[in-house]
Amino acid sequence: MKNPALWHKVTEQEKEDIKKQAKSIMDDFAKKLEKIQVKESHLENGEGMRDKGKPWQTDGVFRDIFFANSPLVEDESIVAEKGAWKK
Repeated sequence: MKNPALWHKVTEQEKEDIKKQAKSIMDDFAKKLEKIQVKESHLENGEGMRDKGKPWQTDGVFRDIFFANSPLVEDESIVAEKGAWKK
């Protein structure tokens, strides 16, 4: 069975479902953001910099899917154009 997270041709019904889900997620997120009343400076350590934290641990399956969907991977990094979309 194919992994549904990998690239595949999307049907029109899938496109509509994705649009509805994305709109719902964005609307819910926007409502939650409206309720936040906090200054951003609480993230800073007094020197205008944020304290370093522990990096998150990435799930191995996610990592494999992420690299499988990437058009170009070199040395465990994704190679992407910088600013080509701005032109």
